[in-house]
Amino acid sequence: MANTQGFVLDVMLQRYARLLGPSLGSFMADDIFPAVDVPTKTGQFYDVDGGFASAHSTVSPFLGHNMVIADGQDSPLKISTSISKVDGWDVSQNGLGVQISKSSEGYAQGNGLNLRQANVAVLARECAINRERNAAALAFDATTTFSGKTTALSGSDQWDNAASDPISIAQTARDTIIQASGEAPNMAVMGYEVYKALRQHPLILEYCSRTQSRVGILTNDDLARALDVETIFVGKAVANNAVEGLSADKGYIWGKFVLFAHIKKSPAPMTPGSCLQRWRFQGSSDGSVRRWDPTPYVEQIDMTWNDQFAAPTTELGYLYSTVVS
Repeated sequence: MANTQGFVLDVMLQRYARLLGPSLGSFMADDIFPAVDVPTKTGQFYDVDGGFASAHSTVSPFLGHNMVIADGQDSPLKISTSISKVDGWDVSQNGLGVQISKSSEGYAQGNGLNLRQANVAVLARECAINRERNAAALAFDATTTFSGKTTALSGSDQWDNAASDPISIAQTARDTIIQASGEAPNMAVMGYEVYKALRQHPLILEYCSRTQSRVGILTNDDLARALDVETIFVGKAVANNAVEGLSADKGYIWGKFVLFAHIKKSPAPMTPGSCLQRWRFQGSSDGSVRRWDPTPYVEQIDMTWNDQFAAPTTELGYLYSTVVS
């Protein structure tokens, strides 16, 4: 029977994993899914309808309610609201583990090596890749998450086609999000292949040449200004798409998509105002490293999270698929 009573939370090994683990520039899941701590495993948040303020008149210019409090009026005009709870969060403990033979660990120490550290470095990358895959599957889900809020580009609309117009396409997404939510998108999340095409697009190059005095390679800030967002995030993470044991087939995790979205850096748990966010169990530690002995001869090292990637307010996003050919 596994010695589950012997868990050791190894803070030093956890710090080592963060220091020598995968490059943070390659992974963006935690950046585009801002964390919000919740006090329970499951819960619901409030869905507040009526936020667009209905008109008081039936003809253009569709005036609103008279907000003037007249003499003798005991209170402001009362409005009707609809506040309900909808499906919320369901956080789960998740992670991966690796086992080390204690005899092999002893031999390695004799050679000046540290098998714990070596295995944790590999484990940290495996975890980062798997979390990136889960995040991309949700953020770029045209079938369920963004059903009815997705457009597949083709032919002369694709961004690796010189005849396409990424600026107009970005504006369409912006207009759609504003109409649906009253908020403007502040981020564009795209795969690396989309990013490469965008940096070389003649329309983007022309736009940047007319709006700035310097020359050279376009920066992310240049691209963000062209798309009328504050920030762009580029998914550069690469994973092996082949089943274990078969020849490696490496590919970009984030594919050929771009998501325009309003994402809050610090969303609230009960009234989320972010297209994407990460529910995290209060008091838990991201990438917690623990050691324990399944048998007297083997040590296991686990790296765990206690969270859930979610898209609570999809009206704040608009997705394009097949952005490049």
